[in-house]
Formats: sequence, C-alpha cells, structure tokens
Amino acid sequence: MVGLGTLINVACIAAGGLVGDYSTLMLKGALDAIIVCAMTASMGRGCLFSALPVGVLQGSMTALATLLHPIMTEAALANLSLVGSMLVFCVGVNLIWPRTFKPANMLPSVVIAVVYALIAQAVA
Repeated sequence: MVGLGTLINVACIAAGGLVGDYSTLMLKGALDAIIVCAMTASMGRGCLFSALPVGVLQGSMTALATLLHPIMTEAALANLSLVGSMLVFCVGVNLIWPRTFKPANMLPSVVIAVVYALIAQAVA
C-alpha cells in the first residue's frame, strides 16, 4: 500500500482537477488512468485502491461546483484561478527545493480570494 497516498495526492492535487467543463474533466480522468497504470507498475498494487477516494473527492467537487455555479462570478473565478496557479507553482518549487513553501497552510487563501472578489463586486 506504499503508492496509495502518493497516487491520491497526485490525482487530487494535480492542476485541472477543479477547474474546467466536462470535456476537461474527462481528459483529466484519462490522464489519471495512465498515471495509475504507470505508478502501479513502479510502486505496487496499492495504487489501484486510490480509485475510490479519488472518485469520491473529484465527484464531490464537481457536485459542489454545480451548486456554487450561480454565485461564482468571472472575478471570483479569476481570483480562484490565480491563487490556485500560485499554489501549484509552490508545489513545483518544493519539488526542486524541498520544504521551501507549505502549500497546505496556504489553502485558505483560495477561499479568501473568492470572498474578496464577491465583496469587491458587491461594493462596486
């Protein structure tokens, strides 16, 4: 079960998991399947068991996005995309220089960016 946690993190944190239409999500699913095959070959069959948690997390995010669609404005989506891209960049920097950033501690910034955009729109 060595690869279980690694593959869950790779599949759920990878860019494109939260933003996009159904065609983007289908493409990400196909790419995740290729990653599962490669990681199962290198890390063992524990990777296969990641399908359930990944499916539940990504499915619940898709359902939540459907519910939040009416209140998400263009500015809120732009802020969400900007902050999310910065967090992905921080993960990449950590691959080069370990323990430079702690992106998990920065996750509340995504919510703050969306709330800031909604407040700015309400004031204007």
